[in-house]
Amino acid sequence: MLNPQMSRCFNGDENKYMVYIYFDESGDLGFNFSKGGTSEHFSVAFLIVDEKRPISTLVKKVFTSLPQASKRKSSGVLHAYYEKASTIAKLLHGISKKDVKIASMRLDKHKVLLTGNPNELYTSLVVTLINRLYADGVIRDTDEIVLVASRRNTSENLNMIFSESVVRRAHGVKFSVSIIPSGNDKCLQADYSADRDPSIFN
Repeated sequence: MLNPQMSRCFNGDENKYMVYIYFDESGDLGFNFSKGGTSEHFSVAFLIVDEKRPISTLVKKVFTSLPQASKRKSSGVLHAYYEKASTIAKLLHGISKKDVKIASMRLDKHKVLLTGNPNELYTSLVVTLINRLYADGVIRDTDEIVLVASRRNTSENLNMIFSESVVRRAHGVKFSVSIIPSGNDKCLQADYSADRDPSIFN
């Protein structure tokens, strides 16, 4: 975790604060390792902020610094998978100076006996990480928490099932889930980078 004591943003109640948790995954949910391209690991990373503007401003600044050719290819969105290492390093360095927290979980898929839908495994990782944040006092039951995810599936029904499942299984934590395209919120683009190398914050 970075910066155990974050400044808090009031939402009008002296005991309640706004907390935004942006999350992204790395790897795939395939378990056929004889198939080319199947990842050995699957990880989930959270970027936790009280104020979105500093991170949004940083992402905009990094994007503005890109060569014009890179900007045209990116469609206005930063993504760690496609960006140069130097761009990711610049963004990660900037994030490390901000008032944020980073949490991540990495799964060795060779050690998993998959008995159900792989999407359930994904949901379980997200819920486990949320519950750990709650148990460690990073988030509180009095906080107003918004969990923001990049849209993984074009099916509104599957997105709704995921949202309802996470909310139902996160014990003691009350929050809302927002699933949006990554271009709609620059903080999601910062989380892509944190997910690529969260060790910079350890």
